[in-house]
Amino acid sequence: MYYSTIGLLAGFVLIIVNQDILFDSKKSYDKPAWRVYGRFLFAVLAYYVTDVAWGILEDKKLAGPLFADTLLYFIAMAVSVVLWAKYTVTYLDDRNSFGRFLVGAGYVIAGAITVLVIVNVFVPVLFTVDKACVYHALPVRYGVLLSQILLFLLTSIHAFLSMFRFQGAREKYYRYRILAFFGVIMAVLLCVQLWFPYLPLYSIGFMLGTCLLHSFVANDEKEDFKRNLEEAQKIKVLKDRFASLLDNLPGMAFTKDAKTGTYLACNQAFAEYAHKET
Repeated sequence: MYYSTIGLLAGFVLIIVNQDILFDSKKSYDKPAWRVYGRFLFAVLAYYVTDVAWGILEDKKLAGPLFADTLLYFIAMAVSVVLWAKYTVTYLDDRNSFGRFLVGAGYVIAGAITVLVIVNVFVPVLFTVDKACVYHALPVRYGVLLSQILLFLLTSIHAFLSMFRFQGAREKYYRYRILAFFGVIMAVLLCVQLWFPYLPLYSIGFMLGTCLLHSFVANDEKEDFKRNLEEAQKIKVLKDRFASLLDNLPGMAFTKDAKTGTYLACNQAFAEYAHKET
């Protein structure tokens, strides 16, 4: 049951640490990258649910339910990987060929895993669960994990390359470095998971990585969002005051394009002179 305990703990940590992104993102993280990251976190939560259930079912020796849960386990894993690749590329705002390749590779891996999961229902290719409720990994399972390791490493390389392009911008350099470390952490722990399938290393990796991201990237983004919001509010107040000042001037005021002579704006006094409502 210790296996399920790790997944349960990781799930609670993820919800507690990331509740602002999961349930209140519009107030602080209203950007495309963070909307993708929110979906990634929900995929990770789905993975945790299957992981916790896996430990319970294995302990209770329920072979049929364990087999079904393991199928869902692989699908949740695939979805989380493709969303991570998409988030990385979206956050780095890199629309070059390498970025598009990463997202495309993520979708290909997720699609391939989904097909293998369906095939495994009829012909075991990923894993089997015997009558004694013992899980047996098959060779294709190692290929699936290796493809995910490679994708995590490629996203890290992508983040590292972006990091060196922004050496002058300290904040971006720092955030991109954390992004790169996430992929490295996941790749290393997945390598160990290859040989020790009964260790909840994938859950531990997600827990460490998402905590790092929230502490050193998401919190900074939240502060930037609040700062920009405050500045936008100040600008709006200044514009409103300026408009009010113009409208209350006793004389007429207007602006024109110097080249075309087109009227661009005016105060209320000029509007009335020109027989306009506003």
